[in-house]
Order: sequence, then structure tokens, then C-alpha cells
Amino acid sequence: MKEHVHVLPNTEIVFTSGSYTFQKEGRLPYENRELLYIEGVTTAGSVCCGAVECRIIHVLGLIVSWRCKVDRASGNPVSEIDPVTDPVTREDIRRLIYRTFPSSLVMLES
Repeated sequence: MKEHVHVLPNTEIVFTSGSYTFQKEGRLPYENRELLYIEGVTTAGSVCCGAVECRIIHVLGLIVSWRCKVDRASGNPVSEIDPVTDPVTREDIRRLIYRTFPSSLVMLES
């Protein structure tokens, strides 16, 4: 289980291979639970060919406890999340996200 500190819109989220700007978060039903995802905008492209903004859907995992405590450092709510590690379940979730958010870049937290 992981803890997720909720952030405010327009916060930059940095990860290993880049970053995106947080726009909103959402919950999506999956089997008898809910997925927590972040919707953001990132820039893709290159110096020679130009750049374009694209939507990114970052799936954090399955919600265990929604906004169950407060982060001492930021004062923001914290949720407990189960990362999705099973390869079959990850692929099923990836298909669900592509159907729900066509033409989006999808990241699944592990």
C-alpha cells in the first residue's frame, strides 16, 4: 500500500522521464473498487519538429482509503492506494483507460 498526497490544480508533477501539469483527479469504477487517476497535460516533441501538448492519464492504483488523513508538511489530504502490479490486471486497466480517455498518454503506477 502507498500513500498519495493530493495536490492542487496547476501543480507540476515530476517523474523519471519527464513532468506534467496536474489538472484534476478522478475516480473510475473497476470491478468492485475504484481506481484513482490524475489527468494532466504534458508537452511532447523536439527542437527540430516542434512541440504539442497532450493529455496524460496517470493511474495511481486502487483506492483503499479516500482522504483518510492530512499530510503534515503540505496540509493536503492523503489517500491510501494499492498499486496495480498484476500484469493481466494492468492490461485490463490500460484498456479501460484507453476506452474512457481516447487519444491520451497512459501511465500506470507500479
